[in-house]
Amino acid sequence: MQRYTALIFIMIWLQGCGLIYQGVQSSASGVSQSQLFRQGRHGELSEQELAWANTAWRYFSNNTQLSSGLVNSIDNYPTMDMTSLADYLIALQAAKQFELITSREHDERLTMTIDFLANMPLTRQGVPNKVYSTSHRGMVNYANQPAELGWSAVDIGRLLIALAITKQKNAQFAEYIDKAVLRWNFCNLVSDEGELYGGNISSNQVHRYKEGRLGIEEYASYGYLDWGIIPHRNINLEPYKVITINGIDLLFDGRDPRFTDVLRPVFSTPYLWLGLEFNWDDIDDLNSSDANHSNKSLAAMADSVYLVQQSRWEKERIYTARGEHVVSGEPYFVYDAIYALGTPWITVAEDGSSHDHLALVSTRIVFQMWALWKTAYTDQLLTLVQEMYHPQRGWYEGRYENSSAYEKSITLKTNAGVLEALLYKSNGKLYRANDDKEYRDVRFNSRFDHPGKCLMETFR
Repeated sequence: MQRYTALIFIMIWLQGCGLIYQGVQSSASGVSQSQLFRQGRHGELSEQELAWANTAWRYFSNNTQLSSGLVNSIDNYPTMDMTSLADYLIALQAAKQFELITSREHDERLTMTIDFLANMPLTRQGVPNKVYSTSHRGMVNYANQPAELGWSAVDIGRLLIALAITKQKNAQFAEYIDKAVLRWNFCNLVSDEGELYGGNISSNQVHRYKEGRLGIEEYASYGYLDWGIIPHRNINLEPYKVITINGIDLLFDGRDPRFTDVLRPVFSTPYLWLGLEFNWDDIDDLNSSDANHSNKSLAAMADSVYLVQQSRWEKERIYTARGEHVVSGEPYFVYDAIYALGTPWITVAEDGSSHDHLALVSTRIVFQMWALWKTAYTDQLLTLVQEMYHPQRGWYEGRYENSSAYEKSITLKTNAGVLEALLYKSNGKLYRANDDKEYRDVRFNSRFDHPGKCLMETFR
């Protein structure tokens, strides 16, 4: 494989409330390979693909709490976070389109979800808690005990994206979604300097921290951009560094975790979401062409993330499709990093400890790479995972790199990820820019009925 160079020179400037990126890839070989590998899969689903979607929806049928309409993040465990809620909303659109549920069931499920958003208790900062009970809809901690745990600006950014996609597909619900989001205090999520901030609440003390690292913070920023909020620093790729793996230059976050106490793993998920939901375009791009990407920088970074995993198979004969995932025992959640802590192909827990024996070929990552890159390698990956499911419960997390054994945890994220990949194949990018006036716009422009909170005044 020729050296694929993803060194990017970025110019970012603002035009009104919009955002325009310019990116330049160095080396002609990089550009030509980029065009080759960006051919995705598109078209009506086959019978086999519809069967895969039906298997994924089984998870949601089994894990919906009838009392609340919410869905468990993990099989039979009654909690969820904001990313899980976002995944559910996208899965719900897929279920309706693929006729896995009736229009009436879709309406009821979406209505119950919006009702939760409109009435859920918020933290003392006026933002969604990190975790909620799916049975009684109250704030809880990860052990499912009542608690005001704090908030994640990154998770909320993902939720804002899913809500925007939901509004575009279900315009009749846009007013109610806007009303729910207008309850939030955005100034606790985005600082005056334009950085995303999360928070932990413990012993009645609040600790705010800069949240997100290269890749995931750019992705989450799209959710705020949809609301006209521009996280200036989080949409700027700097500071970044470059590591070369198998002749492929890979960008990673330049902030040292020894001083920031935040991991900076390079993993697939944010780049795949950017492809599936935005086609690696700017948020206001009306062009739906699969072959062209107005955000050249993020498209090049995504290509690098894909190509370096393919190169590992080509050079070492190790099937590789790396993301974050749960495991059945301790430490319960890990990042299968392409690069982290100065080491390629390392699996790390949140505390920075190494667990390389837990690395998976992720079912979710395979389906999403298969949808975005139409290559012989993604065909091979799909063959590797296409039998990894329980017919009544849904898709397993993945196959262990070391042993080929199944990781039989079953999660909302993986099953929603399968549905999202198939929805992209059927529709193309999920988010579509538009200039339609929305309920929130009327409120923002009202002299007498303005929301009156720290919402847009700081940013518009």
